[in-house]
Amino acid sequence: MGNFKIFSKYTALLIAGIIGGCYSYDPVPPIIDGDTYTGITTKEQKKLPADYEVLSLEMAEEVAIANNPDYISKQHAMAAAWSRYYQAIGAYFPTVTGGYNLGETSNNPAYQSMVQSNNTSDINQQIAVTGQWTIFNGLIREMNLLIAKHNAKSSEYIEEDTRRLLIKAIATQYNNVLLAVEKNRIATTDMEFQQKLLAETQLKYEAGAVPLSDVLNFKVKVNVAEGNQLSAQYEYNTSKYALAALMGLTEGTVPDTIKFPSMKMNMGEKLLDIGIYLDTALSNRPDLKSYREILAAAEYNVYAKWGAFSPTVAVNGGLNYTSDHVKVHSRYGNRTYGESDYTSHSYNRIYNYGTSVSWLLFDGNIRYEQVREAQALVAQNQYQLENKWISVVQDVRAAYDNYVQNTKKAVLYQKTLAVVTKQRDLVEEEYKAGNIELTRLNEAQTALVQADTDFVTALINVQNAKAQLEAATSSR
Repeated sequence: MGNFKIFSKYTALLIAGIIGGCYSYDPVPPIIDGDTYTGITTKEQKKLPADYEVLSLEMAEEVAIANNPDYISKQHAMAAAWSRYYQAIGAYFPTVTGGYNLGETSNNPAYQSMVQSNNTSDINQQIAVTGQWTIFNGLIREMNLLIAKHNAKSSEYIEEDTRRLLIKAIATQYNNVLLAVEKNRIATTDMEFQQKLLAETQLKYEAGAVPLSDVLNFKVKVNVAEGNQLSAQYEYNTSKYALAALMGLTEGTVPDTIKFPSMKMNMGEKLLDIGIYLDTALSNRPDLKSYREILAAAEYNVYAKWGAFSPTVAVNGGLNYTSDHVKVHSRYGNRTYGESDYTSHSYNRIYNYGTSVSWLLFDGNIRYEQVREAQALVAQNQYQLENKWISVVQDVRAAYDNYVQNTKKAVLYQKTLAVVTKQRDLVEEEYKAGNIELTRLNEAQTALVQADTDFVTALINVQNAKAQLEAATSSR
């Protein structure tokens, strides 16, 4: 009954495969076959959809899942693995071979004397169909089928794991873009503050109220702020390049026409007990599942190697149809006797069937060592699974602590920013009133810039930590 189900399933797949034709897929962009970039037209590039104006994180994830070449390659690897599984099913079916032969044998003596012989021409045709069906081979077919099945499932989990890591990478690079935008905002605000004080100090200097060093101080601060702007712009550009690569955009960048939403003031949320996240990860992580499938395949491989010690039983049969067309010319010496010529025809149908049993009794312990090799591979895969299990636990613990730490930092830095902002405003008023030195104002403004940077960095780190925890538990 089990074999009949396999036959039925495979026959249906075979018919569908013949009807469907060869493996089809969306081709890669033709531009990758070229060796120049400057000659590529805009239409040849793989770009964002034309209706995109503001790129959200969800949009970036959708584009990456649809376009990322590494992820797509894993999908094709998965398809190849399942094709190997269907190949293993094919071992349950008989093999049928057809053949056709056509030949001529001609015997025409070049010279003879006082000898009687014949000139002959024999045209032979043969059509043959042979078949063989393995009935039993020590369950090797069954084991190979299970091996292929578990390898295919492992390939599925590898595809899922690639998606998990891709989503995490997209979130990280997307958040880096938002962080660069915020750093640029901070640098711009700092520059505006320094330019305002520079203008005021310039007037005071011209009136003789302050020394030239104060004017030069604010000019230096303006330049420092401008340098921070340039650094932020560089981070913005490189983050866009990395994001575009993850989204599979052949231009290697996100167009300048695409905008990004403002960073959300998300301070994080309270987490559940870490045990829940550990349980979720050990249950969901596709990379861990892939290792388990590989181990199962290795275990079935041991049984397949033991199967080589069993006899192989097969049935076979064949049908042959042959035809002979012979022409004979009688000769005596070098003379031909035409009256003795004749032509013969023969047609034969031959069929055969039978059963064969073969049993390898000794092969120099090759099979025994193959079993030992397979058992050693099982042990290797068991320890690799253990290593991956520990790695998953480590990932979850690190991601959990990272999230907790960054949420605490975000709250702390928000409070610090409020205090430092108020402090800077008070110091500015006291400086303008002439009650404190310029160095104190510089310190207060520097502290404000740093506090603002720390706060937005903490907010971004909260989002990155969230993506890290989701990836560690495979909860998306």
